[in-house]
Amino acid sequence: MQPFRPWGQIDWLLGRLKGRAWSMIGCSGTEKRSISLAGHLGRAALHHVRMIEIRDPQPLDLKAVEERLAESRAALAAASYAADEIVPAPLVADLDMITGIVAELVQAGSTRLLIDLTSLPKHWFFPLIRAALAEAAIEDVIACYTAGVGYATTLSENISPLRVLPSFAGDAARDRHGSLIIGIGFEPTALDALLADQQSDAIRLIFPFPPGPPGHHRNWMFVKHIEDLTSKNQIDPPDRVHIHMYDCPQIFDALCAMTDGGTISSAIAPYGPKTMSLAMCLFALAAEAAERPAVPVYYAQPLRYALDYTADAAMRGDAPDAVGYCLRLAGRDLYRVA
Repeated sequence: MQPFRPWGQIDWLLGRLKGRAWSMIGCSGTEKRSISLAGHLGRAALHHVRMIEIRDPQPLDLKAVEERLAESRAALAAASYAADEIVPAPLVADLDMITGIVAELVQAGSTRLLIDLTSLPKHWFFPLIRAALAEAAIEDVIACYTAGVGYATTLSENISPLRVLPSFAGDAARDRHGSLIIGIGFEPTALDALLADQQSDAIRLIFPFPPGPPGHHRNWMFVKHIEDLTSKNQIDPPDRVHIHMYDCPQIFDALCAMTDGGTISSAIAPYGPKTMSLAMCLFALAAEAAERPAVPVYYAQPLRYALDYTADAAMRGDAPDAVGYCLRLAGRDLYRVA
């Protein structure tokens, strides 16, 4: 039986986890919602902070990007965050740089960590989650996500070739998987390469529900693209499950069910929302910890993101609509395969 895995609105969650102050890793980006949780919590409530100011290698309008990043820095300064807590970094950073941020907070005495996934690219947040859960000194870990409004028509461009995410390579010698599990998103980049390169006995889709308009249409177009590719390449059509996009525990349990607790080999492609991708990250780590077949995680990292990826953070009253997921409490990891 799985342990109780608390999740919910971040204020509700933190209100039930009193004690030592939390440290935080987040992203200071070009969209307003990137720093909405940091602004809401306030610097005084936190122990140590690192806000990663990620620089796209190929910005379409460098001047506009610099102006937006300066606005985010100014907003953080107004909320009493120090300039040295904002860390410039390349989007495609090496693994040592990414994991070094967690190590730095541990060295400074952090024992409770919030990781705000909202604007962190998957190239960053997957290894950050791994690094945080690898640190025995960190007793409590919560991953956070803030919903957005007004998504851009084109979210990203200049897609890099399909490859495994840092530290999630799996078994390089394995050329076939029991299941290829794809999280349904908005933009089906490099799917042709994924289906051509990763052979599997079954293709399984996790469909975020309810996406709502206009996401509903974009998700179904994503599914159609996969079905067209499987038909063209004479691959058995995929099956799919519909799960609420915010229910990370249920998505994790679905991954366990699809793979018989990780005993059936699998590969993962996290195209879907961050909350779904978080469950996929946790499943890959849990399978590894239980010495089940390694789970490679494939992704085609965009090298340019829309300046206005979202127009703003979604709100619940006066607070950003932010959810938190307890990944570790009192030193106990809550996402494990049975």
